[in-house]
Amino acid sequence: MTGVLEGIRVLELTFALNGPLAGRILAELGAEVIKVEPPWGSARDFAPVVKGESVNFAFINANKKFITLNLKTEKGIEIFKRLVKVSDIILTNYRPGVLDKLGIGYNDVKKIKNDIIFVSSSGFGYNNPYSSLPAYDYIIQAMVGMYGVTGLEDLPIKTGPAILDVLSGTFAALATLAALYYKLLTGKGQFVDIAMFDVGLYAMIENIAGVMFEGKGSRFDKRLGNRHPVTAPYALYKTKDGFVFIATASDEQFGKLCKAMNMEWLVNDRRFITNEDRLKHVEELDAIINEWTSSKSSKEVVDILRKYDIAVAEVKQPSDALKEPLVAIRNMLVQVKHPKLGDIKIVGSPLKLSETPGIVKEAGYPIGYHNMEIYKGLLNMSEKEIEELKINGII
Repeated sequence: MTGVLEGIRVLELTFALNGPLAGRILAELGAEVIKVEPPWGSARDFAPVVKGESVNFAFINANKKFITLNLKTEKGIEIFKRLVKVSDIILTNYRPGVLDKLGIGYNDVKKIKNDIIFVSSSGFGYNNPYSSLPAYDYIIQAMVGMYGVTGLEDLPIKTGPAILDVLSGTFAALATLAALYYKLLTGKGQFVDIAMFDVGLYAMIENIAGVMFEGKGSRFDKRLGNRHPVTAPYALYKTKDGFVFIATASDEQFGKLCKAMNMEWLVNDRRFITNEDRLKHVEELDAIINEWTSSKSSKEVVDILRKYDIAVAEVKQPSDALKEPLVAIRNMLVQVKHPKLGDIKIVGSPLKLSETPGIVKEAGYPIGYHNMEIYKGLLNMSEKEIEELKINGII
């Protein structure tokens, strides 16, 4: 078996990050994912671009097959419907209604293949006043309150990576697996409606729980910088050459930290005896810890604290994180070949299952790379027909 989803075919109509990532996850698990792009391409200009190829696209779209098809033409829609007949899943992150207008929405394709699984991962989901609004990761972060609890007291700051795109793609893949299992049990397909807004609220679950019971303006409803709302010390500290993050989550762990710093007297200081005490006097406590960390390099702090089993990490840039030995140990950078980029390393699969692990075999290939394989091999078109489709701008 090449993957647990071997034999499952996905038609992917996606762009950017959210939808394509869902497709990549399914492809890592062995599904045949056919990415359908317009002849002029889709999100293939995201930097960095090397030798005319978006490396960003190559990473996000690993393991897929790539065909071009102009869905703004009758012939293109006709061919797409032929592909639907021999597929199991349609995956899209287009705005709700876009595919319906083309005649290939869920109700349309269900008539072609009754047990089709139609997975939509959009900004706001279907059938509501927000459905047609444009949505990007940081727009959703603003709407669900993520900006409201991220950053400095007087300055909201976005997360570095587009975390809600990643989470939404992951949830879309998870829902697809659930729909496949339901189909296995019942023989029925279904419509899957994933909204980034819903995922964003889900990601805020701890803050929402706090706000629901402590109210507006509580510790769960404000920006705390690098501090935690319910435990201390749990923050970022300066070192001689950078920063470290130190996290304690119990009185016992705080005691270990004090011992590591040769400041065991702090345990009996009335300001810091309980977690609630430490939260009330967090600025004083952080100042003491910061004075200790500032006298050492980040590596020295990490080495000392790990000997006492304290959660600590040096704050690294992405370029430094790739040098972490765990990257190689966990096989999170894999060597693949690309028709234009040659031998490159891309991010591996985090799906570490003992029997059916996620596998990354190929980077995202050039536009239309698999046209002949799919149109000739899967739909039994002749080379002459395929050439005519090219000439007429259909593929």
